[in-house]
Amino acid sequence: MKEYGPFALRIGLGGLFLVAGIMKLMDPSKITGMLGNLGFPGAGFWAWLLILVEIVGGAAVLVGFKLKWVIVPLALVLFVAIVISPGGMMGSLKDTALLSGLVSLWLSGPGNWALGKR
Repeated sequence: MKEYGPFALRIGLGGLFLVAGIMKLMDPSKITGMLGNLGFPGAGFWAWLLILVEIVGGAAVLVGFKLKWVIVPLALVLFVAIVISPGGMMGSLKDTALLSGLVSLWLSGPGNWALGKR
């Protein structure tokens, strides 16, 4: 059963990123405003980049396609979220757990039923 661990992790992480990206896509002004309030210059650009990374990266993780490439931008998004988290420790704990899952996938590979086998 151990060989199915990465598959289960891909489904969970990929699904979370995909849903988060789609939710941001439904109201991009909300994420643009949040980034602007945090002091990001060019908040509109960063908001759309974030949406793109979460949707494309989440879908790629979900199906196990080019994990070594898509994990890097997703991990960068989480690292930035951890560093600038205005929600206190609870927001950082969630992001840290997600980052740990991405690191686990990076190390283990995509597992069974993946479009790309490394």
